[in-house]
Amino acid sequence: MRAFIVPVTLCLAGLSFSLQSAESAAVTKQDKSIPLYMSSNRALVMLRVGNHPPVPVVFDTGTNGNLVDLGLADRLSLPNTGPSPSVDGSTGKPVPGHDTFITGAKLGGVPIADARATAMNYDVPDEAGIFGPNSFPEQLVRMDGPKSRLVLTPRSEANLPKGKPFAYLGEDGDALPSATLDFGGIKVQAILDSGNNVPIILPMSYTDKIPLATPLKKAGYAVSAAGKQAIFSAQLKDAVMIGGFKLDHSEVFFMEGGRPNIGLPVLRQLSVVFDPSNKVDWVM
Repeated sequence: MRAFIVPVTLCLAGLSFSLQSAESAAVTKQDKSIPLYMSSNRALVMLRVGNHPPVPVVFDTGTNGNLVDLGLADRLSLPNTGPSPSVDGSTGKPVPGHDTFITGAKLGGVPIADARATAMNYDVPDEAGIFGPNSFPEQLVRMDGPKSRLVLTPRSEANLPKGKPFAYLGEDGDALPSATLDFGGIKVQAILDSGNNVPIILPMSYTDKIPLATPLKKAGYAVSAAGKQAIFSAQLKDAVMIGGFKLDHSEVFFMEGGRPNIGLPVLRQLSVVFDPSNKVDWVM
């Protein structure tokens, strides 16, 4: 089954970390730029299907499928093609709803690939669904966090970023963009997930593997399509590196199950290039 990572929603305050930002590459004539509407915890892009009015959806680098609200699916007259095969990547449980297929859609005015999607009750204010980098096959998709934009470049050897890329985490249809968290004594491969609104989430099993400066405390709940889980947090004793970027004494979050995850509060400081066709990415 194809994994489907949905946003983690938390009520948190006082998140604090420092991060060195890289220079963002210039946009050339062959590129297409899409504005991202970024808050501290959400990255939205406008979806238009056919001649219907545009609606805001999450641009989620931690998904390999698309999701739309059932109400929107009805308004767009999207077909019901059977039960959803999607699985919530946080809980491992099936995502409720039905399968559908979207054609003639654009994100930020740029056409996306016709593709299947999951239609479900997506009860999030001011959002109507989730779309990710896989919407642009055969393109290099650069999420330029500091400049709040996506930049699409035709995939070619000449356009590939310099340096060694990170391989996606997972197998075949389950694979998701990733990068390495370097805690000094331990390195952890983590999903790059702009649909997640906290800096770093790790499984509870890592609480005794990385150096923590403070004891665990309950910080809220992770709410996803298939369930709700308690979230705990602690302050890192030392810095963590992501590629060439350093986060000093960041607050890190923990939950049962799931996979290590780097969320939007970190990604909005970075420029990351995704190659969804070849399942690799570069942290710039």
